[in-house]
Amino acid sequence: MFEEGGVSAVRVDPLAKRLGITRGSFYWHFKNRAALLRALLDRWVEGETEGVIETNEQGGGTASDRLRRLLRTCASEDGRLEMSVREWAAGDADARETVRRVDETRIAYMAELSREAGTPKRDAKARARIAYVAWLGLYTGIAPTTADQRITDMDQLHRMMLSP
Repeated sequence: MFEEGGVSAVRVDPLAKRLGITRGSFYWHFKNRAALLRALLDRWVEGETEGVIETNEQGGGTASDRLRRLLRTCASEDGRLEMSVREWAAGDADARETVRRVDETRIAYMAELSREAGTPKRDAKARARIAYVAWLGLYTGIAPTTADQRITDMDQLHRMMLSP
């Protein structure tokens, strides 16, 4: 429901109905809607940042291999969840702080891989930040792309990040 309609679509009654559960059952699992939303943010962090980094590291390879795989993994999604969280963060302090922390973690990880692959330390964080913004830009819909085109773009971005 969150991906379909944003945070405003996440309401107890419609959610319970869609899941075929009672309101009481919902409240057995969550104290209130705010607790559900916090759990949603936590799951986003775990699945879309911590889990992605962990899986990427488990894949092994050189730093360049891991950076390319990370960029391709990120580009394989359609971006609805990412953009829904960011839209929510525009009007909610807790979500905004979570997004800020996630952005810092993701950029730091990309910069670390870039440095390990040979990018000078003075350039690695700026290149990672630019690459990160470029990745997010793929989801804005300004220039619609297919999954294949996003992956091709990420391969080019990978080469640009590691160029001398």
